[in-house]
Amino acid sequence: MKYGMSIIVRGQDAGRETFDAMAEKAEAVGLDTLWASDHLILPPVRVSRYPGRADGQLPDAWIQAYYQPFSVLNYLAARTRTVRLGTSVLIVPMRNPIEIAAQVAELDRLSEGRFDFGVGVGWFREEFEALGYPFAERGARTDEALALMKTLWSESEATFEGRFHRFSGAKLEPKPMQRPHPPIYVGGSSPAALRRLARFGDAWHPLKPTPDQLIEFKPALEKALAAEGRALNDLPIVPKVALTFQDGPPAEGQEPTEGRPQDIVDSLRRYEDAGATEFCFDVRTESLVDVLDTMERFADEVRQKV
Repeated sequence: MKYGMSIIVRGQDAGRETFDAMAEKAEAVGLDTLWASDHLILPPVRVSRYPGRADGQLPDAWIQAYYQPFSVLNYLAARTRTVRLGTSVLIVPMRNPIEIAAQVAELDRLSEGRFDFGVGVGWFREEFEALGYPFAERGARTDEALALMKTLWSESEATFEGRFHRFSGAKLEPKPMQRPHPPIYVGGSSPAALRRLARFGDAWHPLKPTPDQLIEFKPALEKALAAEGRALNDLPIVPKVALTFQDGPPAEGQEPTEGRPQDIVDSLRRYEDAGATEFCFDVRTESLVDVLDTMERFADEVRQKV
C-alpha cells in the first residue's frame, strides 16, 4: 500500500517555506507521494457548487493564494530525491493540451521519472467561462487531449487529427523519462469518467468514496474496462480522502478516515478490502503546523498498524 499527502498550495501558508517543509517531512517519514491540486482563476460562485462544502462556496483560503501545480512540482523536483510528485488533479480542459504535454514531459525529466499525472474534467463552470473554454465540452476536450498527449509522447514526428486540434510531422522534445509516459490517474466516477479511465488511464483516482462505494462501482468499472480489453485486477485504485485526527470517531458528514488513530486504521483496512491500492490524503486545513503534525502522526500511529 502506498500513501501520499496533498501539498498546501493555497491560503496564507502556501509558499516556498511550506513546500520545503512538507517535502522534508514526507521524505523523513517515508510518504510515497506529494500531490498538488489545481485551479487557475477563482471567480465568484454563482451556479456551481464546490464539492467539499455543504454551502457549495469556495473556502476563504482559496481566494488568498493558489499556486499552480507545475510551478510547485518543478520546484520540488529539485528539492527532493525519493518522494513521487503528482497532480490531484490537473483540470485538463482548461489548458492547451500541447502545452500540458510539454510540461508533463519536462517535469518527469526534472524529477527523474517521479511524476504521476492525475487528470480531471473540472466542476467549476464560472472558471471555465472566465478562461473562455466551453464548460459543456470539457469531457470531449479531455478525451482528445489525452489521446493527443499520448501521441506526442510516443512518436518522434507526431501526426494527430482531432475535433479541436490537428497537426502533422510535429516534434515534441524532451520526451518523458517514464516510458511510454508517466502513469495517468483518472479522476471521477461518472460513466464518462470510467470510460475515460478504461481508454486512457493507468489508475483510478475517485474523490471521497467510501469503501462501500468502491465496491458498488466495481461492476460499472469492470464493464468499462472489458470494453477496452482490460481487467479490473490489473488496475490500481487510488481514492482521494480526508485525513483528520480527532478525539472521537467520524461524526456525521465526515469521511471514514477522520477520527481516532484506530478509527483511521480500521477505515484504511476496509478500503484495502474494497480494492484500494494507494491513497491521496487531504487535510482539512491550510495550516502548515497542522499538516506536519498530521503527517507525523500518520507515520507513527497509523501506517505501522495497517
